Amino acid sequence: MRGISNLMAKITNLQKLGITVLVLSPVIGLLGTVASIYLSFSALQTSENAGIGSVGSLLGNAILFTAGGLIGTIAGLILVIFGRSKN
Repeated sequence: MRGISNLMAKITNLQKLGITVLVLSPVIGLLGTVASIYLSFSALQTSENAGIGSVGSLLGNAILFTAGGLIGTIAGLILVIFGRSKN
C-alpha cells in the first residue's frame, strides 16, 4: 500500500485535473452522442415528412458532442503530459 501512496504523492495537481478530464470527457461525449442520435431517430419515427430537416440539427448535435469528447480528451492528455513534475 505504501507504493500507491508514494505514487500519488508524485502526481501533481495539474496531472490530477488532467486525469479527471481525460476520464470524463469521452464518457460525456459518448452519452451526448447517443442521446442525440436517439432523439433524431425518435424525430424520424414521429415525423410525417421524414426528411433531413427533422433530424439535421439533432445529428449536428451528435457530431458536436463527439467532437467535444475528443477535444476534452486531448486537453486532458496535454494536462497530464505538461503537469509532470520535474523530479
